Amino acid sequence: MKKVAKLLAVVMAIGLVMSIFAACSAPAATDTPKPAESSAPAVSEAPSASEAPSESVAPSTGAKKKIGVSLFYRRDEYYKDLEAGFLYEAEKAGFDIEIQDADTDPAKQTQQVEDFVSKGFDAICLSCTDPAGLVPAIDAAAAKGIPVFTYDGPSNSDKVITHVGFDFKEDGQIVGEWAKKYITDNLGGKAKVAVIDFPQSAVVCKARADGFIEVMKSMPGVEIVAQQDGKASRTDSMSVMENILTSNPDVNIVFGINYDTGAGAKAAIQAAKSKAIVLCVAWGVEGFQELENNDAIMKGFSVTSPAVQAQDTIKAIGEFFAGKDIPKEYMSHSKMYDSSNIKDLPWKEIVARRKG
Repeated sequence: MKKVAKLLAVVMAIGLVMSIFAACSAPAATDTPKPAESSAPAVSEAPSASEAPSESVAPSTGAKKKIGVSLFYRRDEYYKDLEAGFLYEAEKAGFDIEIQDADTDPAKQTQQVEDFVSKGFDAICLSCTDPAGLVPAIDAAAAKGIPVFTYDGPSNSDKVITHVGFDFKEDGQIVGEWAKKYITDNLGGKAKVAVIDFPQSAVVCKARADGFIEVMKSMPGVEIVAQQDGKASRTDSMSVMENILTSNPDVNIVFGINYDTGAGAKAAIQAAKSKAIVLCVAWGVEGFQELENNDAIMKGFSVTSPAVQAQDTIKAIGEFFAGKDIPKEYMSHSKMYDSSNIKDLPWKEIVARRKG
């Protein structure tokens, strides 16, 4: 009996050891889901620029995630309101967020991405100052297991989870459609048109100019009398417009790729007492007030809303952490505003979030 009892004790001990090993070898749950392989572009479900940002919150992820954001620059009104939008949306989503200003400097932005990695942030998002130049920093972050998202300015890296942006060519096209109707209704289908662009911005501003020109070329009675670089600057665009008016004093419509371009053109038109009108892609208090006051020269904008872009970006990050399939591209859409509908845009509410 003693031998049997000893044998039974040995068998039980071996069984206990085996159960301990089995428990230790069970696969651990991962904290961060792998990015989806889907590459189909998604149309954003966020509100259009004509609507106030919704109160919907990104999916709850349990632990509070730390998000590092690098802005293209903080000088522009759009980016000030985009920064405020990120803070607003991150708070709703339950994220901790740190925002840095790259100020158009790729070296500075690279350092910011590296700092976010060294601090152990859970995700990084940036508007690339240099699509090719930021690839090594983005790839290095991805290699550390940190998901990277881009917004506004994309990257050439294939390691980016998704890009959140507007259709920049569409921005120009919808301004072109407004101009087309104006020319048909007020100018008998004939017009002389000038374009003040910014070729250095190949992704954003060139696409806007191309979209506008494409619509203008569909009208046999329209002549594009000038296309010049205003350097996205009010001062430079005013000088360019002065030169255009010297050669073409009877120009009817001017298209600018951003508000400062349009404002510079307006100043030159006023000084020359020209009858030309200005259209552009814009975001800014001065411009919205001009539309509300039915300005004689500044007539309409295609508006890309920073509130929509911030909401889409934070939503994409939240969905990633919730384990949802993430498309390679989230596209938001702009809307055309003039004196007839500018009150539909909740720009005062969006600007009120601005800090400083």
